[in-house]
Amino acid sequence: MRQENVRRLISIGLLLILLIVFGFTTDNFFSGANLLNILRECSVIGIIAIGATMVIITGGIDLSTGANLGISAMICARLLYYYQLPSPAIIVIALLIGTLVGLLNGILVAHFRLPDFIATLSTQFIFRALMLITAIKEDGSIVNKVIKDRGILVWGGSINGVYLVTIAFILLAILGQLFLKCTKPGVYIYATGANRKSADLSGINTARVKVAVFAITGFLCGIGALFTMGRVGSVTTDTGTGFEFDAISAAVIGGCALSGGRGDVMGSVIGAIFMAVLQNGIYKYNVPTATQLIVKGVVIVLMVIFDSVYDQHQQRQIMEKARQDEERLVGGEV
Repeated sequence: MRQENVRRLISIGLLLILLIVFGFTTDNFFSGANLLNILRECSVIGIIAIGATMVIITGGIDLSTGANLGISAMICARLLYYYQLPSPAIIVIALLIGTLVGLLNGILVAHFRLPDFIATLSTQFIFRALMLITAIKEDGSIVNKVIKDRGILVWGGSINGVYLVTIAFILLAILGQLFLKCTKPGVYIYATGANRKSADLSGINTARVKVAVFAITGFLCGIGALFTMGRVGSVTTDTGTGFEFDAISAAVIGGCALSGGRGDVMGSVIGAIFMAVLQNGIYKYNVPTATQLIVKGVVIVLMVIFDSVYDQHQQRQIMEKARQDEERLVGGEV
């Protein structure tokens, strides 16, 4: 069995264990309403994780996705609040802002050769500051931007009980998986993460690949901003805070290697659901918020450690197989 399939089965197994534990220890966990709520809770993070997955596969990291979503939402909310722009224009603006922020990250990383961590951490701070500036009223006070436009609020709606954000998450995940596995750009993404120098020598424009994956991630952040505005009905200076870490955690739990070259969207979907189930189950225990954060942090650390150990085990197996093949070859020649 292929390594990525084994890793995915492990992620599914861990998710099933979590479901069983919470299902037998909490009330109404498997109710239809709660399951739909879990899917809703994981959807925005999952949408962002689709882009984060592509960035991580190239060997990069994007710490600005939460700030990207936040600044996109805040600018759109301000335009609605003061200028009453039509919802189609707001939708285009949200997607455009998200994509431009992603492009900026890609250019800083690919063309200015800044480390991904430094570049995206810097833009996170910049856009968080711009969110504060954008939120300030004429009298100098900072207020929440309430959204009343029905064309935006409809993004938080549902069809027969299934939330629109969940439907969008499923469709985007399918498209993202097909893009990675069935297209030439997808092959380039994996090649860039596996060995960037070799990819360059083989004629792949790895700089363009890096810019593209950051731009895609930014576009998905714009989509996430629209669904967040539609669901919450307002935008605050805290909108999107922490989303970047949840998206990265979903990708890692789903089997993405932080070193690059391994992972896929389906694994990150499992990781996003895992994070939402964990959050939902912990909440039902009525534990303090600080404890919830500790549990989430411990789980993520354990998953990263497990992934590192698993990678080392796989590498030892590959080296052992290569040694045995070499011995058989030498023995055959003798």
